[in-house]
Amino acid sequence: MMLLGCMRMDETIKQYKLEQEALQLESLVRAASNDCRQDETIRYPIGRVTCIRTDKGFKMEAILENGQRIEAVVSDG
Repeated sequence: MMLLGCMRMDETIKQYKLEQEALQLESLVRAASNDCRQDETIRYPIGRVTCIRTDKGFKMEAILENGQRIEAVVSDG
């Protein structure tokens, strides 16, 4: 019974960490949406975002310091 409880706690902690990383990645993309002006890499305290200009906005890759990453497309307007 104790082992099952520990396994559930471990899964809960892993899920919480994944949710926090997702929120951090989202905040990087939001910040870069305002900061990107050209093809560039912008560094923030929690990670970096590489912005590539497209005809409709930006393609972005946000990377946290721990290596977690996400790609996003942000349109102008």
